[in-house]
Amino acid sequence: MDFITTGIIASSVYDVLKHGLKLSAGMLKERLSEWIKEDVVAEAVAEELAKLGIDDGMSEIAITRRLEQSPAIIGLIRDINAKVAVVAHSTITNVTQTHSGSGDNVAGNKIAK
Repeated sequence: MDFITTGIIASSVYDVLKHGLKLSAGMLKERLSEWIKEDVVAEAVAEELAKLGIDDGMSEIAITRRLEQSPAIIGLIRDINAKVAVVAHSTITNVTQTHSGSGDNVAGNKIAK
């Protein structure tokens, strides 16, 4: 799952730089709101990105490679993913059905082709 998060961060960084904007904690938190919820984490990621020397002349793939080579970014991504996994929303549904006769007895979504 870390490679997916790395790709998402690289894509967001690339988009920000492509539009001539400056990388900042606020910008990262806005663009990555599903993963980065805390200002402290956003600041840490922004600081590490600044240390990596990522600029607007780099492609998305180059940014991804640079992120994957940074132990600090890898550690931050693992921490982000661990927190997301802990607070991820889940739904528990209980269904009680009584069925008699012919036909389908479906609880939830039925996909018919």
